Amino acid sequence: MTDPIRKGMFDDWEKDANGHLKVWPMNAFTTALFGAEAVGLRLEIGAAPKPGEPVSALQLVLRPEQVRQLSHALAEAEARLADAHFTVLANPGAGSGNA
Repeated sequence: MTDPIRKGMFDDWEKDANGHLKVWPMNAFTTALFGAEAVGLRLEIGAAPKPGEPVSALQLVLRPEQVRQLSHALAEAEARLADAHFTVLANPGAGSGNA
């Protein structure tokens, strides 16, 4: 399997000093339906805030086609993750690389 970072798929993503993708943990998410025209998506990200500090979050509005695209992308990612998990189980020691 080709490493997607080497193929250039993530060239425009922010990276740390070692060239690893900078990503943050997702702590929670909520959705809101705006009539029949859009969905709101709030992603709470990063380290848990200290008491009294605001929660870091990204709030998005998605059109129906974006909801479908995101749903398909997440389903594909879940399937690839499950496949990778079973590959590692079948081949101990394989699949230990990081992004």
